[in-house]
Amino acid sequence: MKTQATLLGLALVAALGVSAVAHAQDARLDPKSKVDAANAADQAVDDAHAAQDDAEAAREAAREAKAAGASARSAQGAVVAADAAKIANQSALEARDASNVAGRAANEALGAKSASRYGNQPLGAVAEAQDAATKAEQAGNLSADAAANASAAAAAANDAAGMADFDTDFDLMDGDQDGAINPAEAASNAALVVEFEMLDSNADGQLSKAELAGWTR
Repeated sequence: MKTQATLLGLALVAALGVSAVAHAQDARLDPKSKVDAANAADQAVDDAHAAQDDAEAAREAAREAKAAGASARSAQGAVVAADAAKIANQSALEARDASNVAGRAANEALGAKSASRYGNQPLGAVAEAQDAATKAEQAGNLSADAAANASAAAAAANDAAGMADFDTDFDLMDGDQDGAINPAEAASNAALVVEFEMLDSNADGQLSKAELAGWTR
């Protein structure tokens, strides 16, 4: 009787073991697991590529900002452009770091994708692929934000580079140094010619510093 119970117990254990092995094999062969891992890996790779593009755009914006500072028309504009260039450069570094993180996450996702096909724990590999894809997406978003900041800084640097030194420009234009700009002197600035009458608030046929204050083209 005891022998029969022992044999029955062994048979039950053996049956459960076979069932567990069969279940593990089913999981390893589960096509949905492979698809999930593959999709996660593909998304991670796409995010990594986008992050690389954003990082390159940020670097280009930083170079543009630096060039703008070098070509500034006034000392004040040069200072503002230089500050903007620093921001653009910092943003480019942040975009580069985020791109590197996205690249590593993509590699992790690809490794998990392979493990889901050929490894002994495909379901775990799917989870790893999805986690890596999430990391790549987050890093891609950071890289995109940094690139946008770099672009905005480059635009600010360009605007600053175009800032004129009002007193210097006015004195250069005022050829006879009488403290006013007449139509002949304004002829060197096409935009000023167009707006001359509008700016001439007292209609005396010339523009004073007060009338031109705040006007730059």
